[in-house]
Amino acid sequence: MAKTKKQRSGRRLSVLGVLALLAAVLLLVGVLRSGEGVTVRQTGQEDTLALPINVRKAEDFLTDEYGHIQYVGALAGVDVSAHQGAIDWARVKAAGVDFAIIRAAYRGYGVGGLIEDECFRQNLEGARAAGVQVGLYFFSQAISEAEAEEEADYIVSLLGGEALDYPIYFDWEEVSEEGSRTRNMGTYEVGNYALAFCKRITEAGYAAGVYFNQRYGYTIMQLEQLADYSFWLAEYREAPSFLYDFDVWQYTGQGTVDGIETIVDLDLFFP
Repeated sequence: MAKTKKQRSGRRLSVLGVLALLAAVLLLVGVLRSGEGVTVRQTGQEDTLALPINVRKAEDFLTDEYGHIQYVGALAGVDVSAHQGAIDWARVKAAGVDFAIIRAAYRGYGVGGLIEDECFRQNLEGARAAGVQVGLYFFSQAISEAEAEEEADYIVSLLGGEALDYPIYFDWEEVSEEGSRTRNMGTYEVGNYALAFCKRITEAGYAAGVYFNQRYGYTIMQLEQLADYSFWLAEYREAPSFLYDFDVWQYTGQGTVDGIETIVDLDLFFP
């Protein structure tokens, strides 16, 4: 049956309406990707948060022949613990490392005691003497806000008032070993533990932050309530794809640096 002029006109209006809607959607996406706000949903992710987004472009990250990733304006760093053994910090500095995030202490995953990292003092002193700027982290196995505060108090007591260049980070990770206090525990409160730790650190006069991978960042840490603190992202790839902005990016756990005899985590800091 031939369509009337009115029917053809209605069809044209319908098509124009769809095109207008599509243009509006594309404009909205462009605004969101510019960093003005966040309402985009990604597959496998919780509802998006009111946080600045990561607008760094993958093509701006370059990898050199040593597997070290570079980004214009970013500083190169490592994070270390007793697992790296004795470190020649002068050689590390000469290799181009600007900063180090040093494990100061940890909570045992079994009984839950607080333990100073056996290389904490020598790493802190050695890095400083070589001109490497320093921050710290605490490997947490907290199962309550009170324990997270206890961990913060412990790391502050180890410092004895000594100044730092970078924040003190809360690094909570579930340990799956038999007898672990965090094995199969509910993780819905972990973001509150991170908040309690960070608040305690800032009350002591230090900058605070939280370490997480993509899964923890999207589903566990409740990042909106931690927006006042530094974010340290672990994502092992050639360029970060995490939706939200962050200050430090740990991009590999298999790095090599002159002056460190073992493999080591490598990081970038974005001033």
